[in-house]
Amino acid sequence: MPFVLGLNFRTAPVDVRERLAIPPNKLAEILQEFKKGSSSEELVCLSTCNRTEVYAEAKNRVQAREALERLLESHAGGTGLARHIYYHESAEAVQHLFSVAAGLDSMVQGEHEIMAQVKQAYQTAHAGGFTGKLLNVLFQRSLFVGKRVRTETGLGAGAASVGSVAVGMAERIFGSLSDRTIMILGAGKMAEITAKHLLAQKARTILVANRTFERACELAKEFGGTAMHFEEGLRQMSGVDIVISSTAAPHAIITPELVRRIMEARKGRSLFLIDIAMPRDIDPAVNNIENVYLYNIDDLEQIVRTNQAKRSIEAEAATRIIQNETREFVRWLGAHREGLRTGLKHADTTDTSTNPPPAAE
Repeated sequence: MPFVLGLNFRTAPVDVRERLAIPPNKLAEILQEFKKGSSSEELVCLSTCNRTEVYAEAKNRVQAREALERLLESHAGGTGLARHIYYHESAEAVQHLFSVAAGLDSMVQGEHEIMAQVKQAYQTAHAGGFTGKLLNVLFQRSLFVGKRVRTETGLGAGAASVGSVAVGMAERIFGSLSDRTIMILGAGKMAEITAKHLLAQKARTILVANRTFERACELAKEFGGTAMHFEEGLRQMSGVDIVISSTAAPHAIITPELVRRIMEARKGRSLFLIDIAMPRDIDPAVNNIENVYLYNIDDLEQIVRTNQAKRSIEAEAATRIIQNETREFVRWLGAHREGLRTGLKHADTTDTSTNPPPAAE
């Protein structure tokens, strides 16, 4: 049976999560390191702004778990990680993954991005040869469960993404965005989602700054905004009301020194910064500067709690689906392994209940 260990927004604050965040271009390298160091037969690593998790299958589960904990601790660059890590095995691990893929375990319940992130994590592991029979079927099934929850319940109805919550925070600050200038730093998927919500709230001006100028142009054109080079965007911060930052930089790109220079040019006008990147784009010390107000992912939870209260009935329906699907998967796996023990490819080739559960389309 599989197991999972990791941390998320419930068990670890943002400064701990960012130490363990793994960029997509490093994922295959990390998987290789983790497989070699833990003697796991199968591995998938999921790393998002709100969680880093390792799903595994190993002959010696205890040894593999201990080794992976040490590797995660090493990757985070220090001690003290253990108290933030959770561990699930067997049916609990299956149910956890199904809940993650369905968006039930997200900070913003029902968020749409997480299923694509689970799919990408699985595809990366599969392409690198890190998965086998168990995790292949498990992750394919998780995508099916995620799709079923979104189809059969209203869990994902309404604003359901970190980007939408960031825009909600901006509305709380200013009331209306119709006469505000907002800058987006970064032009990836999260920036695209944020821009879409800004457009829906009729923000007066949207500026998009990115290190790849062509991508900034694409995003700005799509949403009627203005594109600029990244360095120009940093200079233009002196004239905007809100900066929403979501780059893939490995370190802080907005420092106290930069913000002090910007505030001198603003002549006392307040500056609101919303950091939805992981690792964080904005040095937290910026919040100590007068008339500068910084919000990060964890600060968005107040809006999230309100949204979740509205979704409680849908969450109950999603939970029932996930529990039923977990029982089905565990039953299938037991039948499949019994078949292997008796020397058959399947426990009963005439009984389709021993075939793998269907995958998502």
